[in-house]
Parts: sequence; structure tokens; C-alpha cells
Amino acid sequence: MKSLRNRRMARVLAPVLSVLAVCSNLLAADAQVVPARPGARVARPFPEAVDGAIRLSLNEAIALALSNNSDLNVSVNTAEATRYGLMISKGIFDPVFTGSAIRAHRESPATSTLVGAAVNRVETFDAQGQLQQLLPVGGLVTLGYAANRTASNSTFSFVNPSFASNITLSVSQPLLRGFGLGPTYWQIKIARNSQDSAYLDFLRSVQSVVNTVEQAYWDLVYAIQNLDVKRESLRIAQDLNRITRIKIDVGSLAPIDIVQTEVGIAQAEQDIITAEGLIGDAQDRLKRVMSFDPARWSSAPIAPTDKVQAEEMAAGINVEDATRVALEKRPDVKQALYQAQSDQIRFAYWHNEALPGLNLIGSYGNPGVGGSVTFIDANGNRVHVPGDFGNAFNNMTSAKNKNWSFGLQLSYPILNRAGRGQLGAAHYIYEASKARLTTTEQNVQVDVRSAARAIDTSIKSIAAARKGRELAERNLDAARKKFENGMTTSFEVNQIQRDLSAARTNEMQALAVYRKAV
Repeated sequence: MKSLRNRRMARVLAPVLSVLAVCSNLLAADAQVVPARPGARVARPFPEAVDGAIRLSLNEAIALALSNNSDLNVSVNTAEATRYGLMISKGIFDPVFTGSAIRAHRESPATSTLVGAAVNRVETFDAQGQLQQLLPVGGLVTLGYAANRTASNSTFSFVNPSFASNITLSVSQPLLRGFGLGPTYWQIKIARNSQDSAYLDFLRSVQSVVNTVEQAYWDLVYAIQNLDVKRESLRIAQDLNRITRIKIDVGSLAPIDIVQTEVGIAQAEQDIITAEGLIGDAQDRLKRVMSFDPARWSSAPIAPTDKVQAEEMAAGINVEDATRVALEKRPDVKQALYQAQSDQIRFAYWHNEALPGLNLIGSYGNPGVGGSVTFIDANGNRVHVPGDFGNAFNNMTSAKNKNWSFGLQLSYPILNRAGRGQLGAAHYIYEASKARLTTTEQNVQVDVRSAARAIDTSIKSIAAARKGRELAERNLDAARKKFENGMTTSFEVNQIQRDLSAARTNEMQALAVYRKAV
């Protein structure tokens, strides 16, 4: 399975990721840096309306959308949350301190003269604390300290009150199951992959916003230019109606001929109404992606300043180069790779978990005891030597008494069906992830080839639509001359005029399709 060439760099940049959003204008594209941290984007004010409209170029519309679009807040906050998920997974290496302090009182009626009191009373105070640290190779180190004070009314207590102090260092290091960096770091590695994948989601969101702005912008440009064409068709229909009335007045045409020209006017007016509706829909889509101010939603229409021009057409796409770049940079490919890597890490972890448990254990400690001592000397006198906790602590630190142990601890579940089941499931999930990565790469290749084909097709469509529009103009010019000379009917002229309107619409639509394909 392939690996990310820029994996290390992506890991360094992920927490402060910035997305370079470039508009799809291949000839002259402006760039904007989009911070990938919540609250870091600075909102841009919308330009003031001039002559009742807000004039925007495509690059300005993209910049406004990337600065103001609220949808980006969803993915950027989700990505930010994964940074804390990574912090959580790293918490396994945080040292853990535990401590306790317990005082107890016990009374026991004597059942023997050896108790030393009719009712044996014992006062104890125990205090202990320990510090645990997980090692990168899976071992656990524990440093513990315990102190005790015991006082009793028993006459047989030699040291009363007695003090104990003990410090112990213990280590448990797996040798098979749980040994090495893999079983220790596996969740951290998966959390890091999840973080990187979440930032790729943010990148995809930025790309989606840019693409949506471009699509809506060119839809609006087409809708406005289409309205101009429909208005021109109305003007031609009205001109034909005027000429027809003149011919009727001079007696060269029958009055019934005026009906067809009025039908042409009505159809042109209906086309204008439809075209105006398309403009409204395109306006709303563009305003939505730019997070337009709701108070100005209806009052300030957007007037695009960029036009679709045939001379802007670029050469065809180099499919091989485009495919190579897409496979290297497409977020969905990288995300599929991250998922496969995470599943590989899980598989390796459960492979290790299927091994027997064999741990090397050992401990070393120094105990100390002290307190008030009462004894009978050689003369039969009762001697009391006072003592305190300091005696026990000094005894401990002098290391006069040593406790140590080491050995091996083996554990293995009979049949181990749980471990083998987890391993089998992880194996096939990993295989599925590798297959998903392959299918994602194949889909990307299809996408690139389809996009390149769409551009090539739209370029050819523009040439064909332009030729059709030119022929329709010549045809209408010829038909109008024939009509003026009485060689054709108003019905035929009206039909040819509608053909010209459709041809002009087709040409603009082909230009818009080209821009959207790019």
C-alpha cells in the first residue's frame, strides 16, 4: 500500500492548516488563505450597491463566500474537536498519582491472657501514595510510599506506639502481548489520522464552497444574458408586428396575418418571464453560499461583472497529468489512505493481543520501623525508650533492610476465541479498507477523465452553437427581406426568429457549461 509522501509535513501543518482556495479561472486566479481554526476567519463586508445592484466579479464572490460562509464553521469546528481527541489519546502517558490517609480504631474483647488487656484497643493511621508512569514500550513503573502508626493498650506490645515507613519501586514489563511501541501508541496514531482526515474534510468544504460559488455565478451570468436574448427576441417580434401592420394598412396583407405576429410577441413575453425567474433562482443560490445579509436579501441584487467569452477557452486537459495530481492531492484519496492506515494499525494491535501474556515483574523496597520501646533490663527494671516517626524514616533511608523480588508472569486464555475473533475481524476490515482505497483511486481517475471530456465536449459545443447562431442570424435576415417583398409569411418569419433566439440561448448555455466544467 502506498504512503503519503508529504505525511510528515501534513502532520506538522494540521493544527494550523490554511487552505489555499483558488478560483477555477485557469488564466488569472486570485488566491485567498482560509484559516482552519475556529473564529480565525475575518468576515468581509459586502460592497455597497451601485445603481441599485452589487457589482461582483467571480473572484470577489469567492472571497466573500470563503470569509462569510457559515457552512465552513461546521467542518472547522469538527476538525478542531479532533485535536482534543488526539490530546485525550496522549493522556495515557500522563503520570498518575494516587494517595490515601486512613485512621482506624478497633476494640476486641480478650479471649486469652496473651492479648495483654481485657479489651484490646488498637489505634492505627495509614498514609500512602504512589506515582505510576506508562513506558513507551508498554511497561508500567510504580513508585510507592507508605507510612503507618499503630498504638495499642496491650502490655505485650514491644514497640508502642510503633511507626513504619516503606518505599517501593516496582516494574511490570510485557514481553509478548503488549510489548513495543505499536500496542502503546496505536490509539494515538489512529487519533492523529482522524485529526488529519477531519482537516481534509475542512479542505473539501472549502473546495465545495468555491465550486458552488462558481456554479451559481455562471448560472447567474447565463440567466442575465439569456434575459437579454429574450428581450431582443421580443424587440424583433414587435418590429415584425409593426411591419405587418403597415402591410395590412397598405393592403398587401390580410388582417388575419397580424395574429401570428401577436402570437410571437406573447411567446417572447412568456420567455422573458421564465428568464426572469431563472435570474431570481440564481441570485438566491449565490447569495446563500456567500451568507448574504438577510436584511438585504431582496433589496440588493447581484450584478456579475465577469462574462463568459469564447476567447477565454483554454486548451484541453492533459488527462495523465491531471490524474497524477488528483491521486496525490484529492482529499478523498488521502482520507481513504488514512482510513486504511488506521485499520492496519488496529490489525497490528489485535495481532499482538492474540499473543500469550508474559510479563517481567520486579520490585525493590526499603522498609523502616521505629517507635517507643518498652523492655525489662537485666536488673528487672522496666525501661521505656521514647521514639517517633523519624526513627522509622531514618531506618528506611539507611537501607538497612531490603525487600526485592523479580519473576515472570504468564497468562493465556484457553481457546482465546475473543482474541482470535478480534484479529480476524481486524484483518478483513483492513482488507476492505485497502479495497476501498483502490476503488476511490479508480473513481478519481473516472472523475478526471469525465471532467476533461466535459471540457473538450463543451469547447466543441461552443463552436457548433456559434455556427448555428450565425446561420440562424443569416436565415432571419433573409426571411425578413423575403417578407418585406411578399415572398414569405409572418408565420415563417416568426418561426425563424424563435429559432434564432434558441440558437443564441444555446451558444450562451454552451459557454456557461464550459466555465462550469472548468
